[in-house]
This record gives sequence, C-alpha cells and structure tokens, in this order.
Amino acid sequence: MPKHTKKRSTIKRKHRRMKQHAEENKAKTLDRKQLLKEYDPYNIRKWAFEAFKED
Repeated sequence: MPKHTKKRSTIKRKHRRMKQHAEENKAKTLDRKQLLKEYDPYNIRKWAFEAFKED
C-alpha cells in the first residue's frame, strides 16, 4: 500500500482530460472514414490488389 495517494481532484482532472481526448479521437476516426469513402475510387493500392486477384 502506498503511503501517499494522489488527491482526488487531480484524478478527476486526469479522467476529464482522457474523456476529452477520447471524444476528439472519435471525431478524427469518423472524419477519416468519411474521407476514405470519398477517395475510395482513387485508392491505387486497392486497384493493384484487384488486378493481381484476376490473374
């Protein structure tokens, strides 16, 4: 058992920050998915993959 534990307020602050970051990351991933949908026809790697599959 540690002799000294962190104050509750700092833990609360940390949790709040973590939550904020999580929400930001969710927004970023949504944006990325949207971009993928828009630029899907231009995805060269996918074309190459499909071309190899036909052989």
